[in-house]
Amino acid sequence: MKITHSTPKLSTSTFVILICLLLAPLTMWAQSATPETPTATQRPQLSDITSKRLIKNFLAVSGGKQAYIDLVNVTATGKIIEAGRVKSFHLIETQDGRRQLTYTWKHLGRTYKVLHSFDGVQTWQQELLPKKKEPQPVTGRKALHFARQHWLIQPFIVPMKADYVFIYQGESKVSGRPAYIITGFGKQNERSWFYFDKERSLLTRWGGKGTIAGIEEYMDYQATQFAVVSGVLLPKQIDLLAENSKFGTITFDTITANQKIDAKIFYMPPSTVPTLRQKIVR
Repeated sequence: MKITHSTPKLSTSTFVILICLLLAPLTMWAQSATPETPTATQRPQLSDITSKRLIKNFLAVSGGKQAYIDLVNVTATGKIIEAGRVKSFHLIETQDGRRQLTYTWKHLGRTYKVLHSFDGVQTWQQELLPKKKEPQPVTGRKALHFARQHWLIQPFIVPMKADYVFIYQGESKVSGRPAYIITGFGKQNERSWFYFDKERSLLTRWGGKGTIAGIEEYMDYQATQFAVVSGVLLPKQIDLLAENSKFGTITFDTITANQKIDAKIFYMPPSTVPTLRQKIVR
């Protein structure tokens, strides 16, 4: 695996030892988790003290708050195994919440390629191969899940953090390890949940409601391996969970930070289908 990154700002031996201690126990517990789903509540006005402290601790042990502030974007490649099908992916996530994810795979000798994108307001997708089609807007739970559930950059730093209110929900376990749960409420009162390892303070699981085959499910991501990228500890392998059952795995081959990205790529291209004008009868 090639994970590209710059030299961490915390270059002391203490930081190196800390990373080693963090990785070892979590890799041992790389298996499906069975925590309870966080309790549903309405969006509070302000985040509580406990959730703020858990986020602060997480930022501290995984590189420091300033390192996250400096992480403007990440570009990643790898493979995803989902329901037995293997796909390659190219992922872009930005500090302000924009995302773009392109899947490529082969089926019966043909190459397929589909692009998914969120520009900060609208979610859309476009089939590129085997035949390029018109881009289409995506709505509903599917769109919301894609926009809110990130693989690498979480909403713990502004500007994304400003859209959320975080509330402590209690304790649970992730693969047998004690964890604290907080729920994040987005602008549309949509819920995301985050599990922090009780001993290490790392984010080991997160998720929100999504759709599988058109049916709403609780869909989570569980980090099982980590790597340091530009001074920040990020997942390099993630298990996909639906209703607490594993159905896939994300493996990162490369993760690169702070690339020059044209913001235009996130926006849905205009339609090339000619518009028929109706003759106005006067």
